[in-house]
Amino acid sequence: MTKINLLGASILALSICLPAAAQAQVLDEIIVTAQKRAQGLQDVPISISAVTGATIENRSIDSLSELSSSVPNFYIQENQIDSSISVRGVTTGNNKGFEQSVGMYFDGISFGRSQLVRTPLVDLERVEVLRGPQPTLFGKNAIAGAVNVVSAKPTDEFEGKLSLSYEFNHEEPQALGVISGPIAENLNGRLTASYRELGGWINNTQLDRLEPQRDELYFRGQLEYDNGGPLNLNFKGEYATFDSYGYAMEALLPQDGYSTVFAGPIAVETNEDNVRASNDVQSLNDMFNAVVTANYDLGEHTLTSITGYVEYDTKEILDVDYTGLDILDGTNQSEKYNQFSQELRIASPGGETFDYIGGVFYQNNNADVTDQVFLGQFLALAGPPVSFLVDSFWDREFEQSSDLYSVFAQGDYRITDQLTLTAGARLSHEEKTGARTLVIDALPSNAAPQATLEALWAAVLNVGPHQVPTAGLNGSQFDGKIKETNFDPLVRLQYEASDNVSLYASYTQGSKAGGFDIRSNSIPGTPGIGNPGTFEFDGESATNYELGAKMGWDQVRLNVSAFQTDYDDLQTNIFDGVLGFLVQNASAAKVKGIEADGRFLVNDNLQFYASAAILDYKFTSFTDSQCAYQETPTNGTFCDRSGATAPFAPDFTSNFGLDYNRDISENLEFDLNINVDTSSSYFLTTNLDGNLIEDGFTKLGGQIGISGGENTWRLSLIGDNLTNERIRVLGGTLPLARTFVQLASGGALDGTGYNAIYARPRNITLKLDYNF
Repeated sequence: MTKINLLGASILALSICLPAAAQAQVLDEIIVTAQKRAQGLQDVPISISAVTGATIENRSIDSLSELSSSVPNFYIQENQIDSSISVRGVTTGNNKGFEQSVGMYFDGISFGRSQLVRTPLVDLERVEVLRGPQPTLFGKNAIAGAVNVVSAKPTDEFEGKLSLSYEFNHEEPQALGVISGPIAENLNGRLTASYRELGGWINNTQLDRLEPQRDELYFRGQLEYDNGGPLNLNFKGEYATFDSYGYAMEALLPQDGYSTVFAGPIAVETNEDNVRASNDVQSLNDMFNAVVTANYDLGEHTLTSITGYVEYDTKEILDVDYTGLDILDGTNQSEKYNQFSQELRIASPGGETFDYIGGVFYQNNNADVTDQVFLGQFLALAGPPVSFLVDSFWDREFEQSSDLYSVFAQGDYRITDQLTLTAGARLSHEEKTGARTLVIDALPSNAAPQATLEALWAAVLNVGPHQVPTAGLNGSQFDGKIKETNFDPLVRLQYEASDNVSLYASYTQGSKAGGFDIRSNSIPGTPGIGNPGTFEFDGESATNYELGAKMGWDQVRLNVSAFQTDYDDLQTNIFDGVLGFLVQNASAAKVKGIEADGRFLVNDNLQFYASAAILDYKFTSFTDSQCAYQETPTNGTFCDRSGATAPFAPDFTSNFGLDYNRDISENLEFDLNINVDTSSSYFLTTNLDGNLIEDGFTKLGGQIGISGGENTWRLSLIGDNLTNERIRVLGGTLPLARTFVQLASGGALDGTGYNAIYARPRNITLKLDYNF
């Protein structure tokens, strides 16, 4: 009730300010392309947040992960072995076989794979976050929402920019250069290049270095042809390397016998003090994409073609026990991915009694993934037979390919001057193939017989709370083929109550593809103590109901939406408690809540803004979830989470702040921003372990700038997390921790430990921008 009252009070406060609209000042209009045509943000009848490129640049936001903390009901996690996006609590598990639940699009091209979440944000026009299923115009897998990233375009007048910055606390230099303008008659170009390093803040005593470290290099080139005639053509080529070394991770919260076993010379440091001990962790990423966008005027209609190609190559070395002990060090992962897509669509001119947009879409993609997990020298301390596993490993290979075909259409029929009916749908057909092999082997230094290795690996995998079938695991090879056809409709009514107030109600269905599980250590279909082993998993579906209001006056913008989304067959990734994962379709979930945002222009110099969200996420039926440590199973080895919430789904999130600027002399201008991000508590792990909860936070940021020479230059000081909040982003159980406690004590003791990744602490950046 308190959170609802707080949201209502914010809305009321903005409403009370409405009489001030009689003054002369007018808020700037934000233009978005959420419905594949340029519209004012207030005219789009969906729950949407838009962050301008200027805001991203002025606040030195470098990634979608950093941006997400300032957008309510939007959450991005970069974890040890994967990344994922969450909207309204709906996210994708840590499995490279999953498609993202939130569609991510860069200049009209789908970036559906998890690693692409880490793509740097450079030289942008804006980022749009659309909440709720967006299947009609954004595609089949945008079941929770969509993120639309729009690059800055070439200009018809010569201009350029050079930005240099340095963050002091974590030794982070950055450089950005942009040149844009005419190249020849009717041909404009834009070249963007950036570089970034990050020194880190967690002291890894094992490697004597600070972590996480980042190295990013980014290039983008664009050519745009426009002769004022029927054809407009844009080509974009993009290349980036984004490498990281180490994580902002610590081991913490030892339970029961853990401290007894992991003591003395093999003790694990579990204090939350920005100190960890771990062997090498690195993620090396190369990404390239090319896009050709053509717009051709057919009378008053516009025919659009978007042709895109994306590829990336990822190589990772991981210490997946997350401690200084040589248990699971030297794990290697890799992923090679390529994608080709083609979209053709036609749009009516707009502003007519009946407006429409429709088209066809094709996408082919291929992914090759490897995963090698090594068992290290620490096992020698356990003595035979466990010591026979030293220098042994599993070698897992996975490949997947997909062909997706879809046709879509959406039309707006103006029934009266005030009432508009929108109807749309997308029909999609996808054919996907996948194959997985797993081999248990050893380095030459390990002389144990193959049969012994296989038996011991099976024994290790079956010590713990979630035992899995492993018989016949070595040399296992299996493949599959999936064919899916989905029809996702949309119906919406929009009512213009007045020149300033628009109301809407919508019904949307969405779907997400099924696929193949890369990470299970079980033979598919083989009964285990828990669920059978998995390889194929089904698609999931969603039904969304939404009511909203868009209100706008000269000085005030206020948007409110209430929603309920029912999900069926949610794809869920469950850690088995040791080294493996099970993928299954959790039965159902219901997500509902309220979202609101507003802007208030006090005068030409001062603007307030705020956004907030209330979220109620409940699994309506989820009987086979991973249990937390020492939790009594309700179904074999699993726990019933029906009626429970999900991880990373806080009940309340908000962002608010102010922008102030004024002339301080004839040639100098002063600007100031203060921003606050808040979140209530949320679980950090999928098993909802009560030991791993972020208690909530209030994070303060700000910037102060001075510009001169008619905005030729700007010097600014940018601060984030100024109160130095210690924020846990996600966490989990230390792999094999419970297994070794039980092995070392002969079953006399039980115990485990945890790990957590933390958000960046206080950081302060000095930045110089020079425009020419």
